[in-house]
Amino acid sequence: MKATTGVQRSGWIVWWIETVVYIIGSSIFIGLVNVISDSTFSMQDKAFSFVIWLLLTFFFALEQVLAFFMVKYIHRDNSYVYPIILIALGFVGPKLYLIPGIWGVLYTNHGKLQK
Repeated sequence: MKATTGVQRSGWIVWWIETVVYIIGSSIFIGLVNVISDSTFSMQDKAFSFVIWLLLTFFFALEQVLAFFMVKYIHRDNSYVYPIILIALGFVGPKLYLIPGIWGVLYTNHGKLQK
């Protein structure tokens, strides 16, 4: 197995933190929708909340799959592509992805300067 760098380790830590936050947040959202009494919200409101939950879950899952592969291949071919996509994810989604993204750009740049 190939040795990981500090950049990859920080990426995996951020990835796991975000995954746990998404799972807990999703569970709380569904729990709150189920706890709210029928007199407060109609069945249509609950159905709408469920559809919103499904869309957000799909978006978050897609984001996590993309981040997984960006962290996994962050040093592939000494390329700037993977860290820059993590930076873009940091601007669009969770800000924690900026840490491995910026660090990955610096690491790759340092490697290219050493050649």
